[in-house]
Amino acid sequence: MERLRVLIIEDDRDTAEFFQRVLSLFGFDCDVVMSAKKALAILATSVPDVILLDLRLGSEIGGEDILFQVRSNPRMSRTRVIVITSYPSETELVSNLADLILVKPVEVEQLRMLVQRLGAIEASPKQTQFQDPITELYNQEFFQTRLELAFERAKRRSDFLYSVVVFEMHLQETSDNQAPPESQSDRQVSLLRAISGRLRYNSRPMDTLARLSDMKFAVLNEELQGPEDIHQIIQRLQEKLSEPFLVAGEMVALQVDFGGALYAPHWRSYLDILETAEQALGIAQAKGPGGVYLVGLPIKAKAPA
Repeated sequence: MERLRVLIIEDDRDTAEFFQRVLSLFGFDCDVVMSAKKALAILATSVPDVILLDLRLGSEIGGEDILFQVRSNPRMSRTRVIVITSYPSETELVSNLADLILVKPVEVEQLRMLVQRLGAIEASPKQTQFQDPITELYNQEFFQTRLELAFERAKRRSDFLYSVVVFEMHLQETSDNQAPPESQSDRQVSLLRAISGRLRYNSRPMDTLARLSDMKFAVLNEELQGPEDIHQIIQRLQEKLSEPFLVAGEMVALQVDFGGALYAPHWRSYLDILETAEQALGIAQAKGPGGVYLVGLPIKAKAPA
């Protein structure tokens, strides 16, 4: 099957790179232009399947002008246009012409919606390969892609700070340990889905949540205001995950250990922060049940009850 062709018209490098990298992973053929003039030159000779269009391009030719030209050109009658804007009030002018509207800052859930829309166009289930099939959180492959984007952004921007928190859960002793294997399996699936739901509800929309393996999870937190933010992130997760889960009519309690790491400018690889957070998790687990540790700065937090 021929790959879907996507033209990204966006003058913000971070946003353009984010879309290009992720959509390429999903199997789409992506080109990026960062000015209206170059976009019009490309559209004069080619017809993309999908256009991601920033309304404000910082030039005399705005994104709405490109959109009107696309919609008035019979050659592009089947081209889908997804508008990106920082100003929701601007969408009223183009709402009847755009197939989808995304509001900046572009969040992970917005990206999920975008990919689902593109996947529907292509009638392909590619969007599911970067999700854990049980929890529907992202898997490790997609998580590492987001880490790479955050790492490259931090190298360009001295004010960009991000963190990774890795946490692992263990069942506390319950009376259901003698349940048949098939019942334990069903119970595990229900528990994982309950954990996923609670994580989504208690995370910021722009956070990237992933299931790394079995009962081990990770969260990427971007655009932190300062190092102290990671304290609040871990403490909130610790508080919410320490509350029992209702699974198959029974309350299930978990022991949760946390390891966290903040971005360090001397790192050479985007994977360094994940490896450091996992090392921090090992230190936390060595401290005893409910351990919490941030590399270079232990967090004084109470263990879950």
